[in-house]
Amino acid sequence: MRGFGMSAWGWELLLGIGVATLGTFGSAVTTPGRIAVEAACGLALVLRRRHPVPVAVGVAAASLLGGVPFALPFAAYALAVRVRDSRVLWAVAVPAIAVAAGPGRPEGWPAVAPPRLVVEAAVIVCAPLLLGLYVRTRRDLAEREARGQVERARTEERARLAREMHDVVTHRVSLMVLQAGTLRMRAEAVRGEEVRAAAEQIRATGVQALDELRAVVGVLRAGDPVEAAPLSPQPDLPDLDALVRESRSVGVPVELVVRGEAPELPPPLSRTAYRIVQEALTNARKHAPGASVAVEVDYGPERVGVRVRNTPPRAGRPADPLPGGGSGLLGLRERVALVGGALWAGPTAEGGFEVRAELPVTAVAS
Repeated sequence: MRGFGMSAWGWELLLGIGVATLGTFGSAVTTPGRIAVEAACGLALVLRRRHPVPVAVGVAAASLLGGVPFALPFAAYALAVRVRDSRVLWAVAVPAIAVAAGPGRPEGWPAVAPPRLVVEAAVIVCAPLLLGLYVRTRRDLAEREARGQVERARTEERARLAREMHDVVTHRVSLMVLQAGTLRMRAEAVRGEEVRAAAEQIRATGVQALDELRAVVGVLRAGDPVEAAPLSPQPDLPDLDALVRESRSVGVPVELVVRGEAPELPPPLSRTAYRIVQEALTNARKHAPGASVAVEVDYGPERVGVRVRNTPPRAGRPADPLPGGGSGLLGLRERVALVGGALWAGPTAEGGFEVRAELPVTAVAS
């Protein structure tokens, strides 16, 4: 309506004038008093959205002056749509129905048969009331459904951010702790140049962790162009070489084996496979100090297999206290479930630990 250059108040006033005009010319009684009543009731409809109860009471009371105003059905409809307190609604609606059925009719109760009065009251007041209740119920259902969708989207986004922050922060900080431990052991036995190189590794890892954490937190501020952080591309399977080099740089022997030719993978599947390897390497560093790790990626036409297997921890080497909330595998299961895959994790017969996943390419692409 606003596209035609008229405000909401303008359309409301136009409706009121139209109803007043129809009531004046459609009434069997055209006395000056009757014309004034119809005009006043029609113009009162302009306020029906903001003040539905006073408008309905006023229009119903005008019926007592002789004849049911043409505006009464419109007032009854607005009353049902706008008033949510059922006690107030029916306290106004019942007298309006009674007025429409009897005292407001020019013939009065004695001149008209009761069945006809009931039908007329149903058409004039009851039908608009029921229609208004139906419209209000549909609107409430639509609003509740919309709120539910928003809440579900928020919950899913919070879970996604929690997984991203866990994967990023745990991996980078664990590297920093291991690098600091290596620096501590070498501090007295190596030359200053090697100590400076190890310290630079720690610094670079900390900077990278802060950058990645800022990128994840930037998603929460995406509505503010000043505060939002530019999001760099998320790592995926082609970045496994860099991930393996990071673990080797802190003394963890890692072997990477890739079988098959890598197809064009959907980004969600490729990121999920990368996070599986990242979490497994982080857990190996945390819980199996000195163990060697084997990473296997098997590309197939319809699925990608990922397997990370570590040997038992080296005897006599205590584990450094590394941060972790115990939710890494749970986050992996959620990621894998989102792409329609399956995840297995558990100890091996040799005393090590294995994480294995099957990720279907077809399901993610569809």
